[in-house]
Amino acid sequence: MKTYRVAICLEEGQVVKVKADSPEQAEEKAYKIAEEFGGTDYPKKHQADCVHRDYFVQDAEEVNDGHTK
Repeated sequence: MKTYRVAICLEEGQVVKVKADSPEQAEEKAYKIAEEFGGTDYPKKHQADCVHRDYFVQDAEEVNDGHTK
């Protein structure tokens, strides 16, 4: 049986909570998280190698995390 390297292309959305002083700062932090952790992990046996990823952040909204301001 032959081995083939096949591209899997997908669009993925995640929502994260970050502590920030403004919506703009929250989006900056989300970009940094996406750059470091974004994407999907595949089992090592498939020797996945990310060759392309598009992402953006949007809709930073304040949430109540159970603490008072």
